[in-house]
Amino acid sequence: MNMEVKKLQAKCLIIAWQGEFGLLSERVLAEMEKQDTISVVFELEIEKYFSLSGIAVREDLANFPAGTLKYLSGRQLLIFKGSIPEFNQYDYISKLIKAAADYQANEIICLGSVGAMISHTAPHRLMAVVNSDIHKYSLENAGVECNMNFDTPPNQKVDINSFVIWQAGKCGINAMSLWQVLPFYLQTSGDAAAELLLLEFLRDRFELEIDLDEISQRAQYQSDQIQNLRQTNAQVENGLSMLEGGLSLDSVVRNQLSDQISRLFDNC
Repeated sequence: MNMEVKKLQAKCLIIAWQGEFGLLSERVLAEMEKQDTISVVFELEIEKYFSLSGIAVREDLANFPAGTLKYLSGRQLLIFKGSIPEFNQYDYISKLIKAAADYQANEIICLGSVGAMISHTAPHRLMAVVNSDIHKYSLENAGVECNMNFDTPPNQKVDINSFVIWQAGKCGINAMSLWQVLPFYLQTSGDAAAELLLLEFLRDRFELEIDLDEISQRAQYQSDQIQNLRQTNAQVENGLSMLEGGLSLDSVVRNQLSDQISRLFDNC
């Protein structure tokens, strides 16, 4: 008697690139992994995509390129954390999109973050670049800003997320680049409130059972600690007040603010 083996399915493939600002996407995927059962689908052969002659160093540790696709069985999600390829980019991205198609994923989300001269007290915003109007409408109803496109300006290198979105669209898969702008002074500690917002979005979009109490407490703790610091440190108060007033900071004030707040969370 022949028995058909039921193939695993995924609601979505979520992609996080190593080393992005504040490690936002990596922290979010780590939180999701912590609360699920994980199986490795594949690890990319890095020698096909990286030269390995100039390994990046971060915090005195060698940051070797990597690329691992995992399946979260409880939430039926594919998650990929990897380095942006130096070459053979088309083949690299094709492997990810093929995996999404094999698992019958309806969607691909590339997570991202950038640093800017803003205050942590400003409202956090989710912004997206999408490859279909239907996708755009569903996101706007969820409060995501979608007033951008993924066309690369002439004579500029194609952004990796734009490449994923374009290639996924050719394969008939809805895809988006979902990102946030973070305060420049939270690069080292990370922005817990931004992580919470992203996790809430993923929870609601895919109807996930996920405990957000710990990250909620961490976001509140981070906010409280910065508030306490600005009450006792005139330099921090001055820098944050300028940002909240829409003013730019010179390099001296900017560096002072970054140093003071980074030290605040050194042991966290």
